[in-house]
Amino acid sequence: MVVASKLFRKIKNTIIILKLLIENQSRFRKFLLASGISCSAAYFLYTFCLKLAKSVPKSQPAKKSKTNPTLNKQFFHELKYLCRIMFPHVFSKQSFLLFIHTLTLICRTFLSIYVAKLEGLLVRNIVQKNFLMFAKKLIQWLLIAVPATTCNSLIRYLESKLDLELKSQLVKRSHQFYFDKRVYYKIALKQSDECQVDQNLTEDIDKLTNLFVHLYSSLTKPLLDIIMITATLIGLAKSKNVNYMVPSLMALVVIGLTGMLIRKISPKFGKMAADVAKQKGYLRFLYGRIQTNSEEIAFYSGEKTESNLINKNYLLLKKKLELVHNNKFWYIIIEQFLLKYVWSAAGLSMISMPLLLSEKYSPKNQVQVEDEAAEISQRTEEFTMAKNLLSSGADAVERVMTSYKELTELTGFTRRVYEMFKLFETESRNSEKPIQISSNQKPKDIVSKDNDQIKPGLVYESDTVSSIIVDNINVMTPNGDVIVPSLSVKIDHGMNLLITGPNGCGKSSLFRILSGLWPLKAGVIQRPKLKDMFYVPQRPYLAIGTLRDQIIYPDRVEDMFLKRMNDADLMNIMEIVNLTSVVTREGGLDAVSDWKDVLSGGEKQRLGLSRIFYHKPKFAFLDECTSAISIDVEGKIYHTAINDYKITLLTIAHRYTLWQYHNYILQFDGIGNWKFEELNNNLDNRLNLKQEKDKLEKMLLTVASSKDRLQELCNILGESSIALE
Repeated sequence: MVVASKLFRKIKNTIIILKLLIENQSRFRKFLLASGISCSAAYFLYTFCLKLAKSVPKSQPAKKSKTNPTLNKQFFHELKYLCRIMFPHVFSKQSFLLFIHTLTLICRTFLSIYVAKLEGLLVRNIVQKNFLMFAKKLIQWLLIAVPATTCNSLIRYLESKLDLELKSQLVKRSHQFYFDKRVYYKIALKQSDECQVDQNLTEDIDKLTNLFVHLYSSLTKPLLDIIMITATLIGLAKSKNVNYMVPSLMALVVIGLTGMLIRKISPKFGKMAADVAKQKGYLRFLYGRIQTNSEEIAFYSGEKTESNLINKNYLLLKKKLELVHNNKFWYIIIEQFLLKYVWSAAGLSMISMPLLLSEKYSPKNQVQVEDEAAEISQRTEEFTMAKNLLSSGADAVERVMTSYKELTELTGFTRRVYEMFKLFETESRNSEKPIQISSNQKPKDIVSKDNDQIKPGLVYESDTVSSIIVDNINVMTPNGDVIVPSLSVKIDHGMNLLITGPNGCGKSSLFRILSGLWPLKAGVIQRPKLKDMFYVPQRPYLAIGTLRDQIIYPDRVEDMFLKRMNDADLMNIMEIVNLTSVVTREGGLDAVSDWKDVLSGGEKQRLGLSRIFYHKPKFAFLDECTSAISIDVEGKIYHTAINDYKITLLTIAHRYTLWQYHNYILQFDGIGNWKFEELNNNLDNRLNLKQEKDKLEKMLLTVASSKDRLQELCNILGESSIALE
C-alpha cells in the first residue's frame, strides 16, 4: 500500500506539472509539447522492451558452422536463384500473372481512397440532414462496392493462381534434376536427417511459394497505400493552410522507433521455421521406414524400439514447436501494443491537426464561414475522410511491419529449397556420361593427348558392342572403400558367367559399377548400351499398376505396342516362368492390386525374371534372384533364356545346381583377390568337391555336441575316453 500511494503521488505531481506547462499556450505549441512528451514516452518504452526481450529465452544456437537463415545478402542471392526458376523469362505465364496481380493491387488502392472520400460525404450529408444528397451518395457507395468486391476477390484468386503456377514451375524443374542421370539414386545413398528430399519436394516448396505470393501482396499493396494516402493527407493539410511537416515528422519518428524495436526484439523465426520443417521431415522419414519394413519389424517384435524412436523424435518436434509458440506469445503482445495502440494515439494526434490548427476554422477567421452548420458538417466530412485514410495508412504500415515475421520464415524455406536444388545440380554435374564409340573402336585406341595413356575411370559404350570388357578397374564403394583392386575380365556374348564368393566380397558392387549406378574411380570399362543390359535383384521392384505393367516395367503400354508385342506374347512369357495361374487367379493382365503384398516371395522373383524375356537384353545380371524358386522352375527359366532367347547370363548364386548353366566362373575370396576360369572343363570335379565340402561341414557342426554327449557318458560310467584327451 505504501508503494502504491507513493506511485500515485508521483503520477499526480507529474500531471500537475504538465497542466502548468500546457496552460496559456497556443494550440500549435501545445501540440509540439504533446509530441515531445509522446516521443519521450516512446523512447522509454523502447528501452523497456529491449530489456524485456533480453530476458526472454531465445532459440538455441546452431551447433554447426553453417549460417542461420536470416535477412542478409545470402538470402537475397538464394531468392534470386529461385526467382529465375519461378519466372523463366519476362513473357512467361508466371510473369504475366504477377503483372495482372500488381495492376489489381493498384486499382484496389485507388478504390480505397475513393471509398474513404465517399464515406466522408455520406457523414456530411447526415449531419446536414440532406436526405436527397445522402441517397445519391449512398447509391454511389453501393455501386462502387461492385468493383471493390470484385477487385478483392480477384486479388485472392490471382494469389492462389500465381502460387500454383510458381509451385508447378519449381516442381517441374526439381523433377528434371531429380530423375536426370539417376540423381535420385545417388541422393538415396546419402539419405540422412540432413537430406530430406521428400520433405523439400512437398511441404517446403508449397510453403515457400505460399509465403512468397502472400508477402508480395502484403508488401506491394501496403506500400502503394502508404504512398497514395500520404499524398492525399498532405493535400488535405495544404488546403487548410496547415504545416504538414510536424505530423509527417511525428509519423516518421513513431514508425521508425517501432520498426527498430520490432526488428530488435524479433526472435529468429527463420531458423525456427527451418528447424521445425527439418524435424517434421525426419519424423515422416521414420514413419515411412516403418511402413517399408513392417514385416521385418513384426517378425522381430520390434514395436517397442520403433515406438521409442518415434516418440523421442516427436518430443523433439514438440519442443521446437513450443519454442516457436513461446516466442510468438510475447512478441505478439509487444507488436500489437505498438502497432495498434501507440499508432492509434499518434494517428489521432495527426488527424486533429488539420482541424484544430486550421486558420480557416480559427476564431479570427469566423467571418469566412457563412453558416455554422455548414462549418460543422464540413469538419465532420474532412475528419471522417482523414480518419478513414489514416486508418487505412496505419493498417498498411502495420501489415508491412508484421510481414517481417513472415519474411524471416521465408528465409528458412528459401534456404531449404535452395540447398535441395544445389544438391541436385551437384550430383547431376558429378555424373560422368559414358563415352560413345563406334564398332571399330576399342578403348585402347582412345588415348589421352597429354601422355598417350588410357584415361582412368572411363566407361565406353556402343550399340554394336557384344561384349563386356573390364580392364584393371577398382571395385569400390561411392565412399571410396576398395573391395577388389585391379579386376580385369572379358565377357563375350554367350559366355554365361557364374560369380561366387562370401558376403561383402564385391559381387553386387561389380553389377552396380557395370550398370553405371556407382562411379568408376579407376580403370576402363567397355560395354553395350544400358538398354542391352538388364538387372534382376533378389527382391524385384513391383510398380503401382496392372499385372501387365509389372511384366513390361519400366516400359509403358504404348512402348509395348511400339515393340510389336501384345498380351498373347506376355502370356507366353508367363508360361515360361510358371505364372499363368497367377494371371487366372488375379483376374487377367488388367488386374490392379498391391502386388507387393498379394504375391509370394517365389512369385515375385519369377515375375522379376519375366522382364528379361520381355526386354530381351544381350546381357542379364541376376543377383540371387532365384533363391525362393524351386529347382525345376529355375532350370526351365535358365534353359529358355540361354537357348531360346540367346541371353548371356551373369549370375550371383550359391546354389551349385546352377553351375551347369554357366561355362565360366569368377570367384572372389573376400579379401580382395579373385580368380576367373572356365567352368566346363572341370564341372564334374567341382560338383564332387562341393558335395564333399557340404558333407564335411555337416560333420564338423556335430562335433561339439558329440563331445559334450561323450563327456556326459564318461561321467555316468566313471570312465575316461582317449577322444577327450
